[in-house]
Amino acid sequence: MSTIFFLRRTVGLIFTPYATMRKISLERKMGEIVWIYCLTILYFFIGTSVHVWVSGLMGALGLFCLSIFFLSLLPASGTYIQRLKRIIATWSYTLVPTLLWFYSTLFFYYIIPPPRTTSILGISFSIFYIAFSASLFVWKLILIYLCIRFALRVQLYRILYYLLLYFAISLPIWLALYMAGISRIPFV
Repeated sequence: MSTIFFLRRTVGLIFTPYATMRKISLERKMGEIVWIYCLTILYFFIGTSVHVWVSGLMGALGLFCLSIFFLSLLPASGTYIQRLKRIIATWSYTLVPTLLWFYSTLFFYYIIPPPRTTSILGISFSIFYIAFSASLFVWKLILIYLCIRFALRVQLYRILYYLLLYFAISLPIWLALYMAGISRIPFV
């Protein structure tokens, strides 16, 4: 049953992200977000070598937990436990565009491996891939905005302030993970 809810919510995030994130924040069904964690673990297992997948998974898990911890400390309405449940449920679903990008990149890597040529097909694929990646990034930003809006129940200016704080705090962590060779792309 949780599989059906997960798939329904994932499709809802594509077509009606506002209504779907609002519903996720109100219902807070934790059973369905297990699929997101399973897909994350599966990606790190499939996409990398054995010694890298453990460190990459630990880096991703650490970033995820730090993000939830940071958001739960921000002033908002409701008790700490209520906010924490809303944050876990909504922030987990912000990983859907990230997972889609990582899996599609892995698929493209095996179907059309680098180096790509400067032919019409190579340039066309590069343009498609950049547009696809940019659209997933914008979708991710929209979901993060909606997560903060519905999980913390704050208004626009406070959301923008919280986002600025989040990026200011997480950027050094992303750089540290990159310099340590744990993660080339922040899995947030």
